[in-house]
Amino acid sequence: MKKIVSIVLMMFCLLTGSAAAAETSSYDAAAMVAVTDVQISPDVLMNGDTATVAVTVKNTGSASVSISRATFFGTGISVQNTQTYDAVGDLGPGTTKTFTFTIKADGSETVYYPTFYLDFRDAGSLRYPVAVKVQDEEVQISVQEMPDVFAADKKETVTLLIGNPRENAVSGVTVAPAGEAIQSTQSSSFIGNLDPDGSATVSFDIAASHSTDLTFTVTYRNGMNTHTSTITVPIEVGTSKTAPIMVVNNLALSSSGSSYEISGDLSNAGLEDAYSVIVTVGSPAQGADPYPSYVIGSLDSDDFSSFEVTFTGQGLTSVPVIVQYKDEDGNDYTTAYTMKMNGATAATGDTSASASGSGRMSAAPGGGGPGGMGMFGMSGGGLGTIPFTQIGILLVVLVVGLVGWRKGYLGRARTALKNRMKKE
Repeated sequence: MKKIVSIVLMMFCLLTGSAAAAETSSYDAAAMVAVTDVQISPDVLMNGDTATVAVTVKNTGSASVSISRATFFGTGISVQNTQTYDAVGDLGPGTTKTFTFTIKADGSETVYYPTFYLDFRDAGSLRYPVAVKVQDEEVQISVQEMPDVFAADKKETVTLLIGNPRENAVSGVTVAPAGEAIQSTQSSSFIGNLDPDGSATVSFDIAASHSTDLTFTVTYRNGMNTHTSTITVPIEVGTSKTAPIMVVNNLALSSSGSSYEISGDLSNAGLEDAYSVIVTVGSPAQGADPYPSYVIGSLDSDDFSSFEVTFTGQGLTSVPVIVQYKDEDGNDYTTAYTMKMNGATAATGDTSASASGSGRMSAAPGGGGPGGMGMFGMSGGGLGTIPFTQIGILLVVLVVGLVGWRKGYLGRARTALKNRMKKE
């Protein structure tokens, strides 16, 4: 009997020792499993964003490790795939495995530390806290350049600065304008990626038919999450402060037979150049040859040009002088002046006239244009403004004087004049 009891005790001791050795071996093997990498995309979340957390573990030991499940949870976030890794299996020696979890940021702006758990089948578990940062800073929009006043339906340039104040990059950045009575040459502008603390400049050609609000919307992605930022700026439509301003000066009227001629100076007092400038007359006067319409062409800012227009009409008491021109965007403008025909039926000589401005653009009738009149009444404007007649008369006078001096006619005339004065 004693012999049987001894055998049983020996067997029990052997079994207990084997189990203890096996348990020690499992814990030793599990101790060789470590987290080697953590990737979060996007790096920094915004409240409500969805992100992926990829945790990579490696068995650095020489024995396989049995893993029952892997989980990830904590405050400030919610895990969308909680049951993905309920059954894992063995992790062989020297091998790695990545566990990917989809999370959503539910908390306010701060840093959260949810925990990754790896449960071993026979050796407890591995715990690893992961830092998840939530930041609510949005992409910023600022207006860099914009006119104070927009001319109706005239395109003006609006320049924006788009900045990323976040700690991580954003992608797919697109800017689009919108607004009632707003027209834009560009429907949108694509920027692409914006690095942390990076910025980009975009410009839009905007026109408005009346005063309104202009809204710019910036759309961008933070990881897989789409966000928008907006800015609204008021558009005031009125008289442009930089558009060309046509001013008529030095108007003069002369007649020859049944036709009349108006001449004068046209100045551009605006800050922008004028294009396709044409001077003509309006009803009841009718343009006539040789200059029914006088084409000046382009007229730079602070420059001026002379013009002359010929016309006919019966019983005229006044004549509308019409100035037509375009700005650099091709928008049409018209400035009208009225010239009173005081004594216009005189057969010869110039007739005095007064002018008063009207039309879309403000004007200052009367007075001298920029730079005034030059020698012989010349003013800028090309070959059409060179006074060939005056130059010809001067040349004739000079030639006659030179011939008279060489022939001695001037000396004889001077002697005869002296003798006459002595007799008197």
